[in-house]
Amino acid sequence: MTRLDALHAVYDRLQDRIVVTIMGAVAAELQSIGHRPNFFYLQHAMGLASSMGLGIALSRPGRQVIVFDGDGSILMNLGGLTTLARYRPRNLVHVIFDNESLLSVVTHAAQARTALAGE
Repeated sequence: MTRLDALHAVYDRLQDRIVVTIMGAVAAELQSIGHRPNFFYLQHAMGLASSMGLGIALSRPGRQVIVFDGDGSILMNLGGLTTLARYRPRNLVHVIFDNESLLSVVTHAAQARTALAGE
């Protein structure tokens, strides 16, 4: 399944949720399906989508927050994962797309191959 296929599969479920995307390809693909006012496309802040999503989730506990992130972005802010683990907001879902590259900046292979979700 491609990232675009995955976004298509969940798109209808995003209508009443706050959605944060990392810059670049994820944001462009989600926008290509259709923009909604509850979508926030984080620009010029690679690695910080999880941090932004956490802040929103903690400040809006009655709302479901979905973060669409990339593996290259996660590698830019590994400390953010420990902060997510510390607070564990039940209203936050963090989706990480693993294409083993930093595609949004330039097409470079990510320097680590890591099983982020128990492969």
